[in-house]
Amino acid sequence: MKTGQWRTAKTVGTSTPMRPTIAWMAALLVAVAACHSGDDRSGAPAAGAGDRLVVVGDGVVFDPRTGLQWTSRDHDRALPWDEADRHCRELALGSRTDWRLPQIEELRALFDTRFTEPCGDRSCHLDPAIRMAGPYVWSASSPGPGARFYFDLAYANSLAPSIGPKLVRRVLCVRRAS
Repeated sequence: MKTGQWRTAKTVGTSTPMRPTIAWMAALLVAVAACHSGDDRSGAPAAGAGDRLVVVGDGVVFDPRTGLQWTSRDHDRALPWDEADRHCRELALGSRTDWRLPQIEELRALFDTRFTEPCGDRSCHLDPAIRMAGPYVWSASSPGPGARFYFDLAYANSLAPSIGPKLVRRVLCVRRAS
């Protein structure tokens, strides 16, 4: 075989090109570099050209695409829906007090497959500017009486179970930037 030629391997009656080893390794390195979230040793997220959210203050990030400000991490513990709603309404952060639970579509807008970040014992597809201890996040949206939607930041699912007192989810708060 001459240098620079492609080899083919028979796989179930078809031929698939195999790249030379150096080209394959270069492609792998590019892919790894593109997927790396860029955290430094301090644990703080590094800002990169692909990051969508901008840190604007202590505990607050801004999404220029939607005009929303978000808490930069979820509440310390998972809460039942009523407590989550109260937590956001009573939150005073970044000298603002108009925080609320997000609508389901606002949470859906945070889902970003360019990122895979630790999220408790799972991974979430979320800009590294927001830290989560779990993938399930309450929303203010309701399909009807006695039920509330929550959003899964691992798989982009929205679910709406009945909100009994034992059901707890993570809490992110949001506000319209002024």
